[in-house]
Amino acid sequence: MDTAILESQIKAAMGKIPHPQYKDNLIELGMFGRIETEGDVTRLILKSPDQDRKTQIALEAQLRGLLSETKLPGPLRIKFEFDASIMPEEAGNRIKGVKNVIAIGSGKGGVGKSTVAANLAAALSHLGNKVGLMDADIYGPSIGKMFGLQGKQALQGEGNKIVPFEVSGLKLISFSFLLDADQAVIWRGPMLGKAIEQFLYEVVWGELDYLIIDLPPGTGDVQLSLAQLVDLDGAIIVTTPQNVALADASRAVMMFHEVKVPILGVIENMSSFVCPSCGHETDIFSKNGGEAFAAKFRVPSLGGIPLRKEIMESGENGLPIVLKDPDGETAKAYAAIAAKIPAEVEKYK
Repeated sequence: MDTAILESQIKAAMGKIPHPQYKDNLIELGMFGRIETEGDVTRLILKSPDQDRKTQIALEAQLRGLLSETKLPGPLRIKFEFDASIMPEEAGNRIKGVKNVIAIGSGKGGVGKSTVAANLAAALSHLGNKVGLMDADIYGPSIGKMFGLQGKQALQGEGNKIVPFEVSGLKLISFSFLLDADQAVIWRGPMLGKAIEQFLYEVVWGELDYLIIDLPPGTGDVQLSLAQLVDLDGAIIVTTPQNVALADASRAVMMFHEVKVPILGVIENMSSFVCPSCGHETDIFSKNGGEAFAAKFRVPSLGGIPLRKEIMESGENGLPIVLKDPDGETAKAYAAIAAKIPAEVEKYK
């Protein structure tokens, strides 16, 4: 019997079977163990992420069915064994190839969360990281427009997965790519959860150091679905300095605490207004609110981003300010924040 041919056929069949819990097929999860032959009996040892016999039996039945349709080398009697002591590397709610998943959240809308997410992703990329940006704000997606991808886009496929767009080295996916420009989304919780799951696991992210997820404002279904669907390495809270924004940001912090997601820090956006004519800074939203907020919840204050006209203009024109003016003052502020992220993530590894 040609064991190499048999192994190839078995791996091909396993590659067609998705695991019901871990989102990838059996080969991508690393579940192929080894083949042992004794006389006319061939033992196929499969690595298993758990000891759930119902799942194991169901997977064995699917694999036997596919192998019965394959011309195997010689008469075989295959016995299956599951070794639950060997864990697949990607078992659990992890995205294959993605090292760190970070959510960008806020308690309320209008604080510039998406602008922060886009520019922070660009800043991390400039530091030499491989970065993806996922727009999870299903009701009001804006990441596409910020990168010059307005409205519905022609998405490419790779197998049964979606290939993300790539702009300046960043991999992007947004719900806006699936919608006409003025199309409204009227969905309930289960449909939102399914959409988030598809963006996490049915997109070809490849090898990434960071996947940044731009959340919708508030503490609703999308945030809860995300926490259940993927192992988040942390969340960053975006707020403006005034008390009403800080009160809403407090609820976002408590929500992440409830779902056991660590808070990596707080970014104070629109921390001051910089006059485009004279360069004078004015604290139009109050002062040091973000630092006081961080101290109250004992989380890091990652830094502040001033309110500048060019930040708005660059986003409107389809290129975040960090990409448009990488040597400017705003880009330097984002670079300083991005440089703190690895150490904050490492605290919870």
